[in-house]
Amino acid sequence: MAESWLPDRVPDTSSLNADLPVGETRNKQLMSSKMIFFLLLILPLPIELRTEPLEYRVKHDHALGSCQGTLTFADQEIHYEATDGKHAYAWPYIEIQKLDVVSPTQVTLKTFKSASWKKWGKDQTFQFTLLEGKLTVTNQEFLRSRLSRPMVARLTEAYQSSTPALAVRHRHRLGGCEGHLRIDEDRLIYSTDRSSDNRVWKLSDIETIGSADPYHLRVTSYDETFIFDLKSPLDSKVYDSLWKKIHRLDNVQASLCQSSE
Repeated sequence: MAESWLPDRVPDTSSLNADLPVGETRNKQLMSSKMIFFLLLILPLPIELRTEPLEYRVKHDHALGSCQGTLTFADQEIHYEATDGKHAYAWPYIEIQKLDVVSPTQVTLKTFKSASWKKWGKDQTFQFTLLEGKLTVTNQEFLRSRLSRPMVARLTEAYQSSTPALAVRHRHRLGGCEGHLRIDEDRLIYSTDRSSDNRVWKLSDIETIGSADPYHLRVTSYDETFIFDLKSPLDSKVYDSLWKKIHRLDNVQASLCQSSE
C-alpha cells in the first residue's frame, strides 16, 4: 500500500489563549497584527543589486572626421549615442572581441562584426576620447568583471604590496621602456612612465610565462607578448610560484597533498 502524503504537523497554539478573557485575547491578536505590519515596514525587501551606469561625453573618431555623443557603460552592455542622432550603437559585453582602456581618456572597442569591403573586411573598431571626466582603475575593473574575454588594462595605481617590485626594461621592436613589475596574489602588474605600455594582467588571463635565465622574463597573454630584461636576478622560488599559479597547479598540488594524508 502506497504511503499517503501528510503535511508537516503544525503546533497547536490555541491553548495559549485559552485562559484569557475574550477581550484580552482580541487585544493580543491586534497587537500581534500591528507588530507584523511594523516589521514589514522596517525590514529591507530583497532587491536586485545593480550598478549605476557610467556615462561620459565623448568624441567618436571616424575614418573621416568625428562626432560627439554619450558613451555609457551599463550592467549588460556598452552603448553609444551621437548627439546629432545620426549614430547609435549597443554592444552586449559578450559581443565585444577586445576592449582596450588605452588611457584615462581613451577607449578602443573591437567587435566580432566585419567592416565593409572598403576596409578590407577588418573587424569593426570604435575609438572614443573622453571630453569630460576620466576613467579610473575602479571603472576599469568594473568593465573587466562584465566582459567574457580578457581586456587590455593599462590603468594602474600606486599602493602598498607585500611583494617587492622588480626593476625591469620592456623590450620594444625599436628601443624599450623602463618600469617595475609587481606580482600580486591574483595579477601581474607592469608600471612605467610610458602609460600606453602599462599592463594589469589577471593571472587567469596569462597563457604562459617563460624564463631562459634569471635575467629575462616572457609574459604571453591571449593577444600579446611582453619580454622583460630584469635588472636584478629573479628568485627561482618566486618564478616557480608564479608559474604554478598561472598554470593552476597550486590547487592541484594542494589536492594531491590532501589526498595523500
